[in-house]
Amino acid sequence: MNLQQLKVFVLTVQLKKLYLVAQQLEITQPTVTFHLNKLQEELGIALFHTKSYHVIKLTEAGQAFYHYASQIHSLSSEAEATMDVYRGTAAGVLAVGSTHTPATYLLPPLLKQLKASNPRLTVMLDVRPAPFILDKLKRYELDIGIISNTRVDDPELVSKPLLKDDLVLIFPPDHALASAGELLPGDLAEHPFVSHEPGSISRQLIDRWADSNDVKFQISLEVSGTEALKAAVKHGLGYGMIAEAAVQEEQLEGKLCTRAIPKWVPERQIYAVRHRNKLITPALQMFWKSLAEAFSEQRK
Repeated sequence: MNLQQLKVFVLTVQLKKLYLVAQQLEITQPTVTFHLNKLQEELGIALFHTKSYHVIKLTEAGQAFYHYASQIHSLSSEAEATMDVYRGTAAGVLAVGSTHTPATYLLPPLLKQLKASNPRLTVMLDVRPAPFILDKLKRYELDIGIISNTRVDDPELVSKPLLKDDLVLIFPPDHALASAGELLPGDLAEHPFVSHEPGSISRQLIDRWADSNDVKFQISLEVSGTEALKAAVKHGLGYGMIAEAAVQEEQLEGKLCTRAIPKWVPERQIYAVRHRNKLITPALQMFWKSLAEAFSEQRK
């Protein structure tokens, strides 16, 4: 078993088509088949359900093997890229995973600053829900994750809270509750509500708050996206609850008003997360320094 066989195996699982693997590795399709067959022969066990590879479906043993092979492949690629940096043939690659809120509203100015000071640095930003980011970190596919979550509790990962990610109420400027006196939870039940989609982290937090405060929402619309939710509120479909960081621009422009959610208990923060055993490359070191400085300023 060698690294080339592992690379072919991992890419086959990920790309699902042998010709795509051949194209990416700049080898022939028969060579891809040869490596897959040789790997299974050396391991003494079938990794795929079929020998033709027309349908890529892993056996139970193949799934277990992929868990390790993907980590080895990622570490091998990382080692090659890091050595390129030290040889001076590359400026480094930084693979960042992020959930929607920090990726959309917090990271862009930070990444712009990082690229300005390191123009040859290649940054790859993967925007996905928190569970996907954490899974990719554990498989060594990302250098760092910036996620909005209630907590990160995994022995394989190291996390650092960067910033509170509280939800706030948002209203169009002419809404009755935008300038009303003290709000009580029951006041919100009397007006149409634009809600996050069921299953989202924000919706789960809001539903728990509603249950604990005996609030029955008048849901006028369920939306799967922060920008769509803000647009619906702007057009008078109801009020909403979103991350405070996501509404700062509209608040400054006077397009939306915000208020604290009555009896809200903050649960969510933005975390920086990395794998405990992953090498801190020069690129990651540069990003971490910029990240720490930026969020230190926002905490003040």
